[in-house]
Amino acid sequence: MRSWILIIALLLVGTTSVAQETSSSSFRPPFPVGVRLGYTSWDDFGQVHFGAHAKLGDLFPNVQLVPVVEMGFGDDLTLVTLAGDLSYRFTELFTYPWELYGGGSLALNHIKPGDLDADWQLGLSGLVGINKALGNGDELMLEARLGLLDSPDFKLTFGYTFF
Repeated sequence: MRSWILIIALLLVGTTSVAQETSSSSFRPPFPVGVRLGYTSWDDFGQVHFGAHAKLGDLFPNVQLVPVVEMGFGDDLTLVTLAGDLSYRFTELFTYPWELYGGGSLALNHIKPGDLDADWQLGLSGLVGINKALGNGDELMLEARLGLLDSPDFKLTFGYTFF
């Protein structure tokens, strides 16, 4: 449990330091990184989750890969998710500064209920989201996920991506 908190804390500190360097100089990271916060609903529990993401770029035109790490707390349960999102940006429907995207996510979920043993599950979910580019090059994000297989039923996430 402590190791998960340490990993996520290091990712969040790293994204914050990249953001500070970006705003105070011409430094550009090799790829955009960001922070995220939201609500998770799975069966009979609800949680607040936080985490980080990195936009690794296009695999094909309009198809992007975004690794995500999130940690959720609430209802006497800890959920850590390591995910790889693959999404298509619908550039034909929206124009800059708006961007609509949709796709899927393969995730490794680490579930720790209270004092019981932890469980690992490989999950699959669908996602849809919208980004808004800001004048300084950063992005705001709103994303919804629906669990398809061994994943939270619903996730709503707000995010901020630094460039």
